[in-house]
Amino acid sequence: MSAEEVASVLGVEIQTIYAYVSRGLLHSESGGNKDRSKRYRREDVEQLLLRREERSQPGKTAKTALSLGQPVLESSITLLGEETLFYRGKDALQLSETSSFEETATLLWEAEDISPFQQEWPSLSPECLKIINLISDRPILDRCRILIPFLEYEDPKAFRKDSKTFRKTGSSILRYLSLFASDKTYSSGSISETLLSSWSDSKRSKEPKDLSSRIRLLEAALILSADHELNVSSFTARCVASSEASLYQVVLAGLAALSGPKHGLLTEKAIQLLSQASGSAKKDRLFLEEKLRNGESIPGFGHPLYKKGDPRGKKLIDLVKRFFPDREDVQIHLQFVQQISELIDDYPTVDAGLALASKALQLPKGAGIGIFAIARSAGWLAHAMEQYDSGSLIRPRAKYIGKMPQD
Repeated sequence: MSAEEVASVLGVEIQTIYAYVSRGLLHSESGGNKDRSKRYRREDVEQLLLRREERSQPGKTAKTALSLGQPVLESSITLLGEETLFYRGKDALQLSETSSFEETATLLWEAEDISPFQQEWPSLSPECLKIINLISDRPILDRCRILIPFLEYEDPKAFRKDSKTFRKTGSSILRYLSLFASDKTYSSGSISETLLSSWSDSKRSKEPKDLSSRIRLLEAALILSADHELNVSSFTARCVASSEASLYQVVLAGLAALSGPKHGLLTEKAIQLLSQASGSAKKDRLFLEEKLRNGESIPGFGHPLYKKGDPRGKKLIDLVKRFFPDREDVQIHLQFVQQISELIDDYPTVDAGLALASKALQLPKGAGIGIFAIARSAGWLAHAMEQYDSGSLIRPRAKYIGKMPQD
C-alpha cells in the first residue's frame, strides 16, 4: 500500500505513518518509482487496525480470529495472494504447469537435500493386504482412514523425531495413500501415474499426447490442492502435531476433518452437481433456478478469501479447456460451470475445478476426494513438521459465556 492509502485506512496524517515505521509498527520498502516513494505491507496495517479495535472492544477480535479472521500462528509454508498462492515463495500456478506432485511435496517439506521420493515404493505386508481385501468395497476416504493406524503400528520408526526420518516417512505415507486410493498393491511410477493407471480406461488414452495431457492435469490437481494455509484440516493437523503425535496420526486427523460436508466433501458434491448437466442451456438453467428457489446451495462456487475468484479453480478450468478442446462432454460441463457462475454471480473454487478435472479425466466415483486427500496430506505433513520444529503446544483459551456459579 502507498503512504496515502495507509493514512486513509488508519485515519492519520502522513507524518504519523513515518512515526509508525520508526517504531517498528510498519515495514516500508522501495516502491520502485522515480519519486522514491515507499510502500507498506497490508498485513502490518491490518495488525494496527486489529490492535486499535482490541483496545476499544476487548475480546471481539479473539472471537473472530478462528473464523477467517486475523492470523493465529506463524507459518512459512503457504502465502495466499489475491490472484495466486505461493508455496515456500514459489507461485503454485506455475508449479502446476511444470512441477510434479512429488517435487512440490519435497518443496513444502524443505527436503530437497534428501530427495525423499528417490527411495523405493513401500511394500504392503500380508496382514495389510488381508485388511485391504476386507474393505475393498469401502469408499477411498474410508479405506485410507482404516489403514493409516495399521501402517503406524507396522512402522518401527513411527515415533522417530529427526527431520530426515520425518520426510522419508512423509513420502511413504503419500505413496501408501496412493496405493489405497488406486486399489493397487505395488507401483514403481509416479503418484499421478499410479492413480491414473487404475482410475482410467486405457482405451481412452491410446495417444501419447493424450496420456501426457491427462497426467499433467492430474499433477496440476494434486499440486493446487496440496496446501491452503490454515484450513480446518490443516489446523487440525497442526494441533495434533503440537502434542507430538506421529505423522500417521496427523494424517488421520486431517482425513477426519476432510470428511466433513463443509470441507473435502464439497468436491464430491461439486462432482455430483456437474453430473446433472444436460447439455441444454435452457434445461440446465431451470434446474439451477429450482435448486436456488428451494434454498439449496450450489457447491464449488464462492470462496471468502478470494475477491477475484479462487485462482486454483480458475487454473484447473483453464487446463481442462486447453487439454480437451474437442470433447463434447467436457464442453457441456464447461458450459454448465459458466452458467452457474453467471447465475449466482460468483467464481468457481478449487472444488469446482477438481470436479471438472475429474469429469474430463473420466475418473470413477470417489476419485475426486481421493485426489484432494492425497494432495492435502502433503500439506498436513508440512504443517506437522513445522509445528514439531516450533516445539510449542497449541492450546488456545475459551471465552466463557455460560452460567456463572452461584456463590
